[in-house]
Parts: sequence; C-alpha cells; structure tokens
Amino acid sequence: MIGENEIKNLRSEFFNNSELHFIVFDKDLNVIDINDSLLKFYHIDYNKIIGKNILDISPDIRERGLYDKYLEVIRTGTPIVIEDSLSHPNYGNQLNRLKVFKVGDGIGVTASNITELKDTISALELFSYKITHDVNSPMASILGITDLALNEPNDSDELKMYFELVQENIQKLMSTLEQINKTLRIQKGNTHLELIDFKKIIPEVKKTLAYMPGYNTIRFEENIDPITDFYFDKLIIISLFQNLIDNAIKYRKETQNDSFIKIDVLKKEDNTTTITVADNGIGIIAALQKNIFKLFYRATTQSSGNGIGLYTLRYGIEKLGGHIKFESTENIGTTFTVYLPNQK
Repeated sequence: MIGENEIKNLRSEFFNNSELHFIVFDKDLNVIDINDSLLKFYHIDYNKIIGKNILDISPDIRERGLYDKYLEVIRTGTPIVIEDSLSHPNYGNQLNRLKVFKVGDGIGVTASNITELKDTISALELFSYKITHDVNSPMASILGITDLALNEPNDSDELKMYFELVQENIQKLMSTLEQINKTLRIQKGNTHLELIDFKKIIPEVKKTLAYMPGYNTIRFEENIDPITDFYFDKLIIISLFQNLIDNAIKYRKETQNDSFIKIDVLKKEDNTTTITVADNGIGIIAALQKNIFKLFYRATTQSSGNGIGLYTLRYGIEKLGGHIKFESTENIGTTFTVYLPNQK
C-alpha cells in the first residue's frame, strides 16, 4: 500500500516532469505554484515569480481578453480551452493551447506549445493549394483529350480500354484532391452557412454519380420533407450525399436483381433535420465497422476509395454540432443516419 507521503512525492514528480506547462493561481490571480517544465522553457526564476500577480507578469492580459475569462472560471468553475501567444526570449512568440480549470479557490492553467503544429497545418494548406493549382488544371486537360479520343471513330477496343483507364484514374486523383481541400477548409473552421434546398441538391449529386458502374441498376426511393428554412454548410451537405450514395453504389451486390438506395430527409419538431441513406448491399464486416471513420482507412485493398470521404464527412458534421451513426449487417445492407441542427 502506497503511503500518503509517497503519493504526494509522486504527484510532485509528475507535476514537475510533465512536458505540459503548469501554473497555479489563487483567487486573486497571484502565482502560488509553477512546474519545472515551464520555468526551464521560459527561463523563469521560481522565487521571483511566486506571489506575483498575473497583471505584473503579463500587463496586456486584459487587452488580450484572458483576464476576464480567468475570473469567470474562478466564479463559475467551468473549465475553458483557449489559444494564446506567449513571448519567448529566444524563439519569439510561441502559440499555446491553454486549459484553465478551478483548483481550490483559484485556478490551474496547463499550456501545450502548438506552434509547430500550426506551422505544419499552414504548410499542409499551402501544399494542398499548390497541388490543386498545379495538378488539377493539367488533369482536366487530359480528361478533355481522352474524351475527344474516345469519341473518335476507332476500331481498336484495346486502345479504347486504355483511354478509359486513364480517365478513371484521373477522376480518382481529382476526387482525392477535392476531399483534401474539403478537409482542410472544414478543419480551419471556414464554414459557409446558407439555405439548403434538399430537393435540388440530391438530384444534382445523383447526376454527378451517374457515370459509376452499376448506377443504372439501382432503384432509388426518396422521401424528402418540404423543408424551406434549414441553414447549414452546403459543401458538407453535398459531401454527405456524394459519399453515402457513392458507397452504396460501389458496395452493392452485383448479382442482385433489386438493388436499392433509400433516402429520407425528415424535419423534426426540435428544428433539427434527420437524413437517412439505406441500401441492401454487401454490408460492412462487423470487425471493420469501428474503423470506417478513420482518416485514410479502407476496409479492403480492393476498395477504390481514398479513405478521406467519411472522415471528412463526420468531422464537418460534428464541427457544426451534428452527429452521424450507422448500422450494418454483412450481406444485408447498411443504413447511415445523420442528425443536423439548424444553423439559422
């Protein structure tokens, strides 16, 4: 049995050796404790900072809007997470994610340095822009050329097959680029709320998928409530139907005579909208179901997807307070249900 003193020593060791920066303030926002990690990183003398008020340490904290937020945590006990830039003597401004929570009558603050993470995200955004700009245009040109070639009279079935393969792979590449851009836009919080017309969006999405093998064998059943006042991010709604209908077509039973996709869009009394997309395809193996929303995950090596669509879809839906779930039985089919709050 570990004694009380040993537990205190372990807590102290954890407090001081953690990579996170810890600082504790009393109810008047005077420093009462600070861990070694923070002291070493910012070259602070422990004895010179203990007892100092936060306004003496950071005179502009009111202007940055943090002072009142700290007092609010003391008053309500509700923890908050915020981002703030702190000046380092050698490295300049360092961006930190702060978690502020009640400790006794005062507060505790943990800080994790996310400067490199933000720089990496910015680099990825630039990379995505460059890829889209530098690759998308020539891909579109190649698609145009293959369209012309396929429409020319030609007796070579083999040549036609090669051109069709070129088209198919270019479309996959362009789809991947589009999904990457969607993911980055949503993660940055760049959502654009607008009035959603489901009866217009669904046919448009189906039209973009009409080229898919097996599309013409699918029987669509649609039940769409007349919703006239629902606001959401249109890109997320389009992505929702594109991904779910695409998957339902792709994973249909090819030997089945009556493949269907049922789409329901229902307005609820609590001002939310529920969307259901159900199919009677091959279903998802139970052991794989926990992974389908993971980034870059593909259930099989035969999958023609890029492993981005469902990840992006769930991220975007949850970003705006929604929720997505599914039920699937192998060889029976899959049903996705999406709950969306009105953003009006």
